[in-house]
Amino acid sequence: MENLSKSKVFLRYLNIIIGCTILAVSLNVFLKPNNFVLGGVTGFGIILDSVFENTFGIPFPVSLSNILINIPLFLIAYKLFGFKFLGNTIFATFFLSFALEMTKWLPPFTEDILLAAVFGAVLDGIGLGLIIKNRCSTGGTDLMAIILNKFLKHIEISKILLCIDFSIIFIGIFVFGVRPTLYALISVVIVSKVIGVVVSGFDFAKAVFIISDKSDKIGDSILNIISRGATSLYGEGMYTKNRKDIIFCIVKQKQIPELKEVVGNIDSNAFVVIADVSEVMGQGFKGIIEDKK
Repeated sequence: MENLSKSKVFLRYLNIIIGCTILAVSLNVFLKPNNFVLGGVTGFGIILDSVFENTFGIPFPVSLSNILINIPLFLIAYKLFGFKFLGNTIFATFFLSFALEMTKWLPPFTEDILLAAVFGAVLDGIGLGLIIKNRCSTGGTDLMAIILNKFLKHIEISKILLCIDFSIIFIGIFVFGVRPTLYALISVVIVSKVIGVVVSGFDFAKAVFIISDKSDKIGDSILNIISRGATSLYGEGMYTKNRKDIIFCIVKQKQIPELKEVVGNIDSNAFVVIADVSEVMGQGFKGIIEDKK
């Protein structure tokens, strides 16, 4: 059991390291060369680097600004919440700065601003997704939002974070102009989508609700023909006040045509609702893994 726990910790840190490295490559190869500011401390670091370069003729590395901005945030968070709260965030923050330095020699991948916006965002989302999936963050604006929420309890953390990140993006307009900022907004949308896919997984499925007077036959067919479990839920028609048996089941996307055919052959008047499900855990799908360490 102890060895299993150590392997989980090792895999978590390995994923964080990989995520930070991918994040650093995305920033050095796609985002920074094209002046894309996606919010966050690294986005603010890109702005600082450009201002120092243009004003004083010296660079201000994003790896350095990432640490300098996060250190006071760590001290405040430690004072408010204790060291346990920071967890792996300190490790991820310092390793991200290390990865930024180790990958800064990489040349820009493309001069096409649209390709940079898309592929930079995809890499950024994969890196952040791996970090978030392992219950970690790189500090920065996430940590800032949590600290501010301590004093502004009436405002949700997500809204505070959104305001901070969009403020950084807005500053980018004055430093880099409107065009890179508009492309950066495209990247922000892609990043959020990719993070969702990485965190939730790629095992997309469908949730199906079926209302029919022949629910018993349909349920048996789902069990025997499609080889999927089904649950009968009690319902009542609001107008007729008649009892309705609602079949609820989760099927894989490729099984939807077969399910439609089965239901249609039994009851062509059945009422069927099909909804997207991003993650399913349990028998017949992936297991539920709970790591308390």
